[in-house]
Amino acid sequence: MKTHLKYTAAALALSLGFTGLSGAVTAEHHGKAAIEAAVMSAERTEEEKARDADRKPAEVLAFAGLEPGMVVLDINSGGGYYTEILARAVGDDGMVYAHNGPVYWAFVKDSIGKRYEDRLGNVELIHGDSEAVDLDEGSVDLAIMVLAYHDYYFQHEARSTPQADVPAALASIHKALKPSGKILIIDHVGPAGADAEAMNKLHRIDPALVKKQMMEAGFTLASESDLLANPDDDMSTGPFAPEIRGKTDRFIHLYTKGM
Repeated sequence: MKTHLKYTAAALALSLGFTGLSGAVTAEHHGKAAIEAAVMSAERTEEEKARDADRKPAEVLAFAGLEPGMVVLDINSGGGYYTEILARAVGDDGMVYAHNGPVYWAFVKDSIGKRYEDRLGNVELIHGDSEAVDLDEGSVDLAIMVLAYHDYYFQHEARSTPQADVPAALASIHKALKPSGKILIIDHVGPAGADAEAMNKLHRIDPALVKKQMMEAGFTLASESDLLANPDDDMSTGPFAPEIRGKTDRFIHLYTKGM
């Protein structure tokens, strides 16, 4: 019934000359179809497809509003699980910046080549000495940061300070986004009020802190999702503990650039 009503609304809008609704419905349909095709691609490894059940990439990217032709920034993309899906979904008319800050780059620099060499030609790797993103102003439609925000507080020798300059990093992302741009943030839920030491130890973050810092950086919270929520996660261990790995309680925030 829902599908029928959606189709009827679009058809009615088109018949009355209201192309705005029809265009939005069509774009949503094309976006979801492109995402599904990307997730189901035969070129993705079986190992990564096995992670889909816990990560729900198709639902996550549909929630973010990903569409073909977009320019996407994958922040601290790591080994590229999401980058590959993004690249296939945006297609040849779009592109993906696979970003890695100094800490992530230290982990992936010797292995990342096999992901992109002679494939995924619409992906550009970017990395630097800080977490700030060096991209043209107003050039990005959508940014995603998946299970990486807490690592701004991860202490590692690749970083010259105990933690990243979070305001500077967020300001650079804000600058790179188009006026209509959005940023999706997913992370492991941490204890309320967790400080930098706790975040470094647990690899989790308090969602309230993320909201506060994002608003201070000029972003507006547009929507939240409980798609990856797990109320049975007591937050006492890090996400790599065998008993909770892939099953942590994760928040999903979608922000827009300004009001």
